[in-house]
Amino acid sequence: MGDKRLEPPLPRAEPRIRVLHDDITTDRYRWLRDRDNPDVRAYLEAENCYAEQATEHLTELKAQLVAEIQGRQPSEGAAPAFQVGPFEYFQLPQRGGTHSAWWRRPTTGGPAELVLDPNEIPGAGAYYALGVFEPSDDGRYVAFSVDLIGNEGYELTVRDMADGRDIWRDSGRAGKVVWAADNHTLFFTRELADQRRHDRVVRLDVERADSEVVFEETADRLEVQIRRSDSGAWLFLDLSPVAGGGGIEVWCLAADEPGAEWRRIVTREFGHEVFAEHWKDAFLFRVNDAGPYWRLVRAPIDDPAPSRWEEFVPHNEGTLLEEVHVLEDHLVVIAREGLRPRLVCYDRRGRVGATIVPDEPSCSLTVGLSAGGDYSVARHAYRGSRLTYCLSSFVTPSTVFEHDLDHDQSVVLYKTHIPGYDPANYTATVVLVETEDGVQIPISLVVRRGRKGAGPVLLGVYGCHAAPRWPSFFMTPSFMNARLSLLDRGVAFGIVHVRGGGEFGRPWWQAAVKDRKRITHTDLIAAAEGLIEQGLATREEIVILGRSAGGGTVLATAALRPDLFRAVVAEVPVADILDTVIDYPMPYAAVEAAEYGDPRVAREYRYIRTYDPYYNLHPDRPLPPTYVDTALDDSQVLFFQPARYVAQRRSCAADRDPKLVFRVMRIGGHSGPSHGVARAEDHAFRLAWILDQLNYSRTDPLD
Repeated sequence: MGDKRLEPPLPRAEPRIRVLHDDITTDRYRWLRDRDNPDVRAYLEAENCYAEQATEHLTELKAQLVAEIQGRQPSEGAAPAFQVGPFEYFQLPQRGGTHSAWWRRPTTGGPAELVLDPNEIPGAGAYYALGVFEPSDDGRYVAFSVDLIGNEGYELTVRDMADGRDIWRDSGRAGKVVWAADNHTLFFTRELADQRRHDRVVRLDVERADSEVVFEETADRLEVQIRRSDSGAWLFLDLSPVAGGGGIEVWCLAADEPGAEWRRIVTREFGHEVFAEHWKDAFLFRVNDAGPYWRLVRAPIDDPAPSRWEEFVPHNEGTLLEEVHVLEDHLVVIAREGLRPRLVCYDRRGRVGATIVPDEPSCSLTVGLSAGGDYSVARHAYRGSRLTYCLSSFVTPSTVFEHDLDHDQSVVLYKTHIPGYDPANYTATVVLVETEDGVQIPISLVVRRGRKGAGPVLLGVYGCHAAPRWPSFFMTPSFMNARLSLLDRGVAFGIVHVRGGGEFGRPWWQAAVKDRKRITHTDLIAAAEGLIEQGLATREEIVILGRSAGGGTVLATAALRPDLFRAVVAEVPVADILDTVIDYPMPYAAVEAAEYGDPRVAREYRYIRTYDPYYNLHPDRPLPPTYVDTALDDSQVLFFQPARYVAQRRSCAADRDPKLVFRVMRIGGHSGPSHGVARAEDHAFRLAWILDQLNYSRTDPLD
């Protein structure tokens, strides 16, 4: 690995002893929390310098990978427009601009009008992320939010399209946004920054520039979200655990009465998760009261109490009822049995009509079209019988379909074109491996067609917070527009759907949470061993990768079986689980406590202590070569969490662990750089490092 004379940096140690539940821990690097400390900055810069020097021999390979990734940028046409009221809204690249701009045109025909050009926003050249882009029903106003740092502190702006002026701005970390039907009342959630939860709803009268908080949730383990029904007739407030899962309380408000009082229609005392929708003269509730795979009920709008519920779609063991979408005369659900989703249409009487089953073993399926922001909500036409949906997978770039539910016919509205890409060159499949306790763990796997037998494999994993991870082409966790460069060099890529995630509903998560969290790690081990046994992976050529909480997963797993993995990639990892949960001022501390346990409880503390990456580093336990990164402006996993782990690990090794590489991103946050060559370079660095660990020296892909 590069010049052996290089010496990794090591910051000074300031030991701090903590005694909790009769257990003694020593934290030598708590002082790294202070980003304004010149010594902290110097250490982080030294790590960046070491990372560059240690990978200097990969310069040519990194440049080749950047060129390949840049060459796979989508071309030929823009995604379909979505309609709001009398306008269609769409994006177009701007000549000489970094970002695509938002335009609109009347549905009745006429010239296009510029709505928002991010290239004109100061600072967007370095970093730009969209939060929401929400026009009012009549098109008079457009609300949009942007993050120009990477810390997810979205600033909300309202633009008056009558003259193009920005008439209102809020700098207080805005979240989801909905317009009322009066076209001048806007509701949005606001985040409590130190807890990273949306705790309040603000009502804004745009015409009077008057705002007030209309709802506030004080429980630190709950957050509030706001949305509008598919029909547009109702607004809903959902109270959900910050740890994930469905809503436990629902409030409603008629969209044409924004000044009225909100009405609570499901109370938290009900004790189950619930999601509300509106369909003609009834409320619909997707609810898990009859079992963990959800059922669908309907109830009168004036009295939607559980005693009035009428079952519409029953609970079906093993088939997860993921989502509900409503058209005027059709109801559509996303149901998933195993890893394969399907869209099922029902009429008013509950009779099954059109059923759409993608020809993919594992994929991402979404209904409607979204502006693509972090808080954007996909929308589809309510009137008529045409449903828009989007499909993406390891081998299928994002493809938008329109399905006529009355005639059960689909047409392709848009297919992302990737220059030089041929899906026939790749094979995607699902592999099952068995754990020691007899559970089948699926792995979504993709390889270059023609690869013979076993070979190197990169395994991605998350396995936390009941969050599913589905294959897609552009988005996390796949990033296939970059990872095709691995496949083309003979490296397979897979996503391991370990317990602790949400792929198979709540039981899959509950099987590996708190005092069962180790199951997530042993599932990943079983996956690696299973691929070897089935002749799909070569021993000593398996690299594991995780982001965020998934980064903590791979670090803990590698410590459990360091002999099994050739290398580890931990992107913005939760590398100090115990301290994250103990330190309640930390972002997401309550979320992590719900996942890993409460260290104030002795039994739960001792269990976390057995696998916490930071406090289980030992000089006599060498670990595989490891890549770690962080971002100074990351507001989810703070920069010092990975930094402390790296410093502690270096201090435990006599040679400072030279095969440990640590990068600190100066631009961007939890998701890294937002666009352009910087994003390609970020991917290329990791890909080159992975190929180097696998002793791959060629710069060009295989034929």
